[in-house]
Amino acid sequence: MKDYNFIRNWICFNFLGNINNFSYCVVNAAGSSLAAYFNNEKNIALILWANIAFGFVSRLNCIIMGLGLVGVALSVYVNFAFCIASIALIGIASSFGESVLLSYMKRFPAEIVNGWSSGTGVAGVSGSLFYIGMVAAGLSNSKIFYIILPTVGAYFLLFFLGLKVPTASSSPINTKKSSPSNESDKNTEKQSLVSSDQLAEEDYSSPASNIKISDIYDDGCQPIRGTPNETKKQRYIRCAKLVWFNAVNLSLVYFFEYVASVGGADLAIKQNPNGDFFIKNAYAIFSFCYQLGVLISRSSLQFVKIKRVGIITILQGLNMVFWIVQAKYRMVHNVWGLFILMVYCGLLGGASYVNVFYLILHDKKIPDEDREICVNYAALLVTLGITLASCFILVMDHTFLADQVANK
Repeated sequence: MKDYNFIRNWICFNFLGNINNFSYCVVNAAGSSLAAYFNNEKNIALILWANIAFGFVSRLNCIIMGLGLVGVALSVYVNFAFCIASIALIGIASSFGESVLLSYMKRFPAEIVNGWSSGTGVAGVSGSLFYIGMVAAGLSNSKIFYIILPTVGAYFLLFFLGLKVPTASSSPINTKKSSPSNESDKNTEKQSLVSSDQLAEEDYSSPASNIKISDIYDDGCQPIRGTPNETKKQRYIRCAKLVWFNAVNLSLVYFFEYVASVGGADLAIKQNPNGDFFIKNAYAIFSFCYQLGVLISRSSLQFVKIKRVGIITILQGLNMVFWIVQAKYRMVHNVWGLFILMVYCGLLGGASYVNVFYLILHDKKIPDEDREICVNYAALLVTLGITLASCFILVMDHTFLADQVANK
């Protein structure tokens, strides 16, 4: 039975994770509407780029997030460039908040990370669903982003007043002393890890998830360590070689899924002002369907583990081709069928994410002291994949899909 402080901290981290990613997800859901308002349909990819670009350089948070939300709300009185700059502030706040909170989490029991991961996962679904609901209620984009503003205050209160750092006497991790009698306990301690959007690995203290990938795939590998006099440069190169296959696959999957879920989805259905609600708000609903698929598959690791992640990459690549062809020719007219296919897109993306990080964390060839570097390589390539997807969408919308953008 968890004590009161653990439950309190878990709930706080859950809401912090949700709020941290909530604005980011609402902006993505509103992307098509924002671009259309400024007559910049061909530049919708800039909204995606602005939301992740500065994750490269920044991983002050409440102030930045608040300024970003107010800026997006006021951008209707300025221009599209001001809107993009404001969205960039929201992206910076999300990345910075994630880094700060994950570092701060070291002061709490390892299991608490699942509170954060659950919140970030729910943010994707709740953010897109929130936007759909607000649009259905007839609210403008400006009013929607003003409504989100109080979450910044909630974020501040949860961090400074909600969280209660365990004391040395109350933390079982801090009270353990190193001795021969507890060496076996120390060897069984596991630490979960969360990447930059999103879900952590499962809680290894739980009997349902107390299973190693080596129990399934035991190939007898040994850790590949560097020489005694290995330099930092040599170490980074060695780690890159250890993780390149899984990291590149994850980057490709992100590239494929964002081209499909942003560039393809934006043009998949011809807009009809007199159409029903689902046609008029198809892009926002596509965003919700994508996030729903991601949430389901990122929560699937306890039930199914996939070692051959290259298969997921191939399937997502074929999925991207379908959405580009659909954007060009609009051969599928049943919007409900497209909603289901977008859930499938999210399922593939989430499955690749959770399995790649699981494989990196359990690969016997990666020494324990190098796992953090290897994970960071994979996380960096995720951002690279999304950035390249933004560039590719811009090229598509200004070249072979330009006619479809004009006739949207």
